[in-house]
Amino acid sequence: MVNESKKFEQERKKILNRALIDIKRYGFNDKMLLNVAKNCAVSEGNLGRLFPEGLFELKQYFFNEIDKHMLKKIKAQDYENMRIRDKIFNGVLIRLELFKRNKTSIKYLFASESSNPIKALKHLWRTSDLIWKSAGDNSTDYNHYTKRILLSWVYLTTLICWFNDQSKNIKDTKLFLDRRIDEVLEFGKTSGKIKSKISKLNISSKLINILKNLKSIKA
Repeated sequence: MVNESKKFEQERKKILNRALIDIKRYGFNDKMLLNVAKNCAVSEGNLGRLFPEGLFELKQYFFNEIDKHMLKKIKAQDYENMRIRDKIFNGVLIRLELFKRNKTSIKYLFASESSNPIKALKHLWRTSDLIWKSAGDNSTDYNHYTKRILLSWVYLTTLICWFNDQSKNIKDTKLFLDRRIDEVLEFGKTSGKIKSKISKLNISSKLINILKNLKSIKA
């Protein structure tokens, strides 16, 4: 049973790794996935066993893998004497570093989010939640929601900046991220009004609109 589970996971990773190569050529679509299966000597039936929900499940699997690697790298950092804002900055940068190897394919993956922005919001929320928790945040009140929705905004806008960044060592992206985090921290200084400010900014709707337009970021 253990061997079967291990083999199943190995086959899934094999498909994912090949997909990250083929996406650059075919885009993120069914043709790409079938071509990946062929190149990996996996039958269409077995492909359905590995990824019953097809492209959506493959994408979810990729994000889950990134989550695991991100948390592993974050845990290796010396966070004891680091400010919260620096922990957040570091968390986002670590995620971008993990994306770097497959930047073109990542563009296609995020462009595909435009077809279902509600599900995409869940991805953003999970990423933000993991980064906040790794920074030591255990809030359960309204701040829990606002911190994660604001970081989702920071993360998504920074990601788009990164897609277009041609500067050395992504200097422009780091400066952009730094400014965004400072903007978000300004909300914390007036916590009594944060709820009304979030409502006025209507960030959830803005995130959805950005996600709908992500198809324009294809390579």
